[in-house]
Amino acid sequence: MKLDFRQLTITSIIFGFFLIPIHEFGHVICDWITGHPAAMSYARDHLLSNGDTPFLGLLGGPSLPLILSAVSVMFIYRQTKISIFYPIAIIGTFDRLVLYLSGMLPSDERNLAGMVGWNIYAFKYLFLSCETLVLLLVLISLIKYKIGVKQIIPVFVIPILSFVVGAAIGVFVVERYVFPVQFKIQFG
Repeated sequence: MKLDFRQLTITSIIFGFFLIPIHEFGHVICDWITGHPAAMSYARDHLLSNGDTPFLGLLGGPSLPLILSAVSVMFIYRQTKISIFYPIAIIGTFDRLVLYLSGMLPSDERNLAGMVGWNIYAFKYLFLSCETLVLLLVLISLIKYKIGVKQIIPVFVIPILSFVVGAAIGVFVVERYVFPVQFKIQFG
């Protein structure tokens, strides 16, 4: 199995920039499904009614990137355009993983747990387990396809760097200057 690092890099840059809006879009889709019209900026969703976000609306944000990662893993195991699906599978897990590894407990997880009366860390561990499984399946596929260590490292590093740079540009440029009101609400 041969990787096309040009495709992998382009996909990483695009998906790295759009991961945060994909998370927010997950909230918005699920809000609308439950009859709560919502809108979003680059890095924030909000209900148009200014009411409380429903359970499914909260769940949609962290779930959509994880679902995209899981679907990407299925395509990887079907050996379909792996240079495109590896970065999607990897970056989609970073939506929450980065926050968890930095010791943060995002508000979505706290609010979800509060709504069902669970321990505040329950959803963190649920999402973390799923993200770990996806990353393990990615690693197993790389070994299965006999991708060498010299290629495995950039398969992870390129998406990680693309996410960090893309998210920083998205939050500190797009959100700040295109959606200044939302930026102020989110970041003060």
